[in-house]
Amino acid sequence: MKIAAELTGFLTALHWAQPLALLALPLVLLPLFAARRGGEPTSAQAPQLLHPDLHGLLQQPRPIRRPRLVPWLRTLALAAFVVALAQPQRLGAWIASAPEGRDIVVLLDTSLTMSLRDLQWDGQSASRLAVAQQVFARFAANRTGDRFTLIAFGSHAASLLPPTFDVRMAGQMAGLLSVGQLGNDTALGDAIALALRQVQPQRGLHPILILYSDGGVSNTGSISPADAVALARHQGVKIYAVEVGPSADTGTPYTVPAYSGPQPDMRLIAQATGGRFYFAASPGAQEAAVRDIGALNPRLHPPPTRRAVQPLYVWPLLLGAALWLLAAFADDGLWRRRLRP
Repeated sequence: MKIAAELTGFLTALHWAQPLALLALPLVLLPLFAARRGGEPTSAQAPQLLHPDLHGLLQQPRPIRRPRLVPWLRTLALAAFVVALAQPQRLGAWIASAPEGRDIVVLLDTSLTMSLRDLQWDGQSASRLAVAQQVFARFAANRTGDRFTLIAFGSHAASLLPPTFDVRMAGQMAGLLSVGQLGNDTALGDAIALALRQVQPQRGLHPILILYSDGGVSNTGSISPADAVALARHQGVKIYAVEVGPSADTGTPYTVPAYSGPQPDMRLIAQATGGRFYFAASPGAQEAAVRDIGALNPRLHPPPTRRAVQPLYVWPLLLGAALWLLAAFADDGLWRRRLRP
């Protein structure tokens, strides 16, 4: 019963990659038809000699009988070759498809206030920018499959890293930023607008923006935060704001001479785009914030479409070759030569 169950399981898992090759199975009977049509070889008739003295000098040739097993061996060999051409395979477990990621644009504030060393990292004093860099590097390392873009902003915004799937490179490039590299002011609207130019909406996976800053007041730039937020809402891009300053934004609009009209702070930016606002005044709070962002924006795990395959064609191929060589060995008369005294 156990052997029958194993055989049934093996046949169930058997798959033919080229099943049409099995249509050639009737052709394997050609050696049998050829042998039956040719019949057994007969001895040649002795010539009729009129001279009496030549009687008996010429002998009739002895009939050569080929082994009857040869056609069967060749038939079985051809059948094995046809089975090998059909490429039998044993199907295994389903192979999980690689997760499909999304576009994630990270905006890092490099203005002068990000240099304040009012945070702790590994028991030592660290600047706000240094903690944000470390937290982002850990977050990116756990998001294989996502495409990261890194934008730094101060008095103006610049792309530090174009869209890439290399999460390790994203973390390394973030570590190269320094305070004041792009000026001491804050051009938040320019940074958001530049980020929106980098994203490409995918099927079922909307891009997101993660904003790191120690305050939501933008005091320079050619694009106002209000206009940039309106553009993000139009594109359906959520902005997750992580504030690393000493106090959280209250969600109250502000006005500055650089722009006309009220401007949203970081809390209002997140609310207006459907994202979330996080006040993270410690490294632990920053890590909790990015974990929550990752949980809210999981990668897409498509169902598996492929199965592990174990090719089995080599066994019928070797069997057919062995049977064909055996038939050739028998047909060549080597057995009879060895048995001849």
